Amino acid sequence: MDDDVFNSIVNLEDEFEDIGYIEGLEAGKIIGRIEGREMGCDNGLDIGRDLGFYQGWVHQWIRAAAARPGLVPDRVLKKLAALQGAIDEVPMANGEGADFGDRLKAIQLKLKTASAMLGINAAAELPSSSLSY
Repeated sequence: MDDDVFNSIVNLEDEFEDIGYIEGLEAGKIIGRIEGREMGCDNGLDIGRDLGFYQGWVHQWIRAAAARPGLVPDRVLKKLAALQGAIDEVPMANGEGADFGDRLKAIQLKLKTASAMLGINAAAELPSSSLSY
């Protein structure tokens, strides 16, 4: 019987480590899910705001070109159409292969190119979150 008491005392630390590991793992899953949801909402908001800005910018220039023929050169209209296509290709759900950072950087580059061709500085109008993908 003395051996059982000593064995249980010796194994007590291991038992508490195992219990603590299991409890910590479960708590980590809950906390990780909550933090992941918060981070996803924050990043999704930034991405949506930026896409809305780009969409509105392109839309207004296309409308201006339609209202005043000759205002926007044909080569710029092609760039605007390419920019619109890139915006339309951004998936609205986060899944496999939805690399938003690379897509948004490509869209920003197209926007800067189009704005330079128009002789304006669209970089001054860019949302501040655009710089950190």
